[in-house]
Amino acid sequence: MTKNVHRSLAVPLMLLFTALMFGSVKAQDSVATPLSDPDWSEFPFTPGDGLLISTFPDTTSFLNGTFAIDDRGYVELPIVGKVRVSKMTVEDLIFFLKTNYESYLRFPNIYVKPLVRVSLLGGFVRPGLYYVDINSSLWDVIYLAGGTLMEDGIYNLRWERREKEQSSNLVSFFERGISLKRMGFKSGDILWTPSPTRKNFWDKVRDVMPILTFATTIWAIYNTYQRDILILRRR
Repeated sequence: MTKNVHRSLAVPLMLLFTALMFGSVKAQDSVATPLSDPDWSEFPFTPGDGLLISTFPDTTSFLNGTFAIDDRGYVELPIVGKVRVSKMTVEDLIFFLKTNYESYLRFPNIYVKPLVRVSLLGGFVRPGLYYVDINSSLWDVIYLAGGTLMEDGIYNLRWERREKEQSSNLVSFFERGISLKRMGFKSGDILWTPSPTRKNFWDKVRDVMPILTFATTIWAIYNTYQRDILILRRR
């Protein structure tokens, strides 16, 4: 009798356990697969940053290029002048461009991309200020500057924000092709690497040595002269 009771209870318990496990897996799957990117902004054109406009395949169009967005959210466009883009979506801006430049476009294709500011300073082949896609990798950004002047420039790369160092070990980001967005990069951040023209302590010592040698020589000549004068007076 007892065995029959245990057997009758075993089947429902197994079914319940299986249902719970299946539900748990489904719940984990639903959590691990977001429906949308929560970091994507409805208005991606930020004041102080930039935007890229491309009318491919018409690469000769005057509309192609990178345009700066001022601190009020306006961009200076050819012919139409200042346009406030900080309150536009990508679709809004594309529609605006097609409407206002329809008679100037050979092809109806317009591509728009928001860009952020990055400063590449120090020992890069082409150091300077650049507008880049936030989804670009660290490798892409360094490639944009032509690479580093020193062979170990990547290993000495520094990431700074408002004079505070964010990270001094960027090799893993570089090797894995991690995007600036995943790194937590913000517009206006600085990437710096040492320049071979930057002098260390021993370089400075070598620069000073000729002056010290000259001063020592003058001092020795003067002392010798004073000694000879003193000997002559004693005679």
